[in-house]
Amino acid sequence: MTIAAEGLLLTPAGAALARSCKEAGLDTTGVTLLRNFANAVYHLEAEGVVVRLAQATTPGKLDRLTTSVRVTRWLVEQGFPTIRPLDMKQPVVAEGFLATFWRHEEHMGPLPDPAQLGPLLRRLHDLPPVPFELPTHDPFGAVRRAIDASLSIDDDDRRWLLERCDTLSEAYYERTEFALPYGLIHADAHRGNMIRTRDGFLLCDWDGVCAGPREIDLIPTLQGIRFGLTERQRSNFSEAYGHDATKWEGYPVLRDMRELQTLTAVLRNAHRDRTARDELRLRLASLRAGDDRLWHPL
Repeated sequence: MTIAAEGLLLTPAGAALARSCKEAGLDTTGVTLLRNFANAVYHLEAEGVVVRLAQATTPGKLDRLTTSVRVTRWLVEQGFPTIRPLDMKQPVVAEGFLATFWRHEEHMGPLPDPAQLGPLLRRLHDLPPVPFELPTHDPFGAVRRAIDASLSIDDDDRRWLLERCDTLSEAYYERTEFALPYGLIHADAHRGNMIRTRDGFLLCDWDGVCAGPREIDLIPTLQGIRFGLTERQRSNFSEAYGHDATKWEGYPVLRDMRELQTLTAVLRNAHRDRTARDELRLRLASLRAGDDRLWHPL
């Protein structure tokens, strides 16, 4: 999606973009909107930079984005293939938004295969310990906030979703024994957060980076059967990583948690986006029925 710079900068997010870029000394000439869903993402063509805007009012967001920038700088030092934050003080607070700035990487070719994500995650999990404190993985915080704030669900759905969170939270924290070590995780690792470049694959979107069980990074791909991944693709991913979490007794709990977590962005956007509203209805109906119908990635 592209929008003329003149019109784009007249929106509230556009005003935040203009101000944050001015503070950073970046030229917004020819700016285009790449995506506006969980975050607003812009390409500054004149600078070769991507700007990501998040709502500053989201609890803990400033700390999360500060951590994502710090971790990715450390990853670059380790030689890990990741997108690179600009060398500047960030995030920048502007007009109710938080802006982070990243080197633009041109995505080439088709969507990566899940098997190509496996080695990236193995490499990430094999890195030495991060030399600073990381936030602890919080599997239910964001989705609970989205459920509470959603303008697109009724009281019955809200109650059911919160009770589902409670049930899975109890199983996760009290009865799940993990097979893999605890440490640095991406926390939203799936092939949609990979960029295919001339030199190989990069992992991007580090907003949720934290410390947690390594299984957390495997579940999005394994749960991806909901979005059309085949058993062969899942098997190839597990083989490439070197561990098959579907054979672990804790897998059903983390799979069901991930299904709830995929509702977060659609809950926030359904009141203003028809596609998100239709997808929210589909996923809610499917979850409440306990079936395995296919969902659509957004």
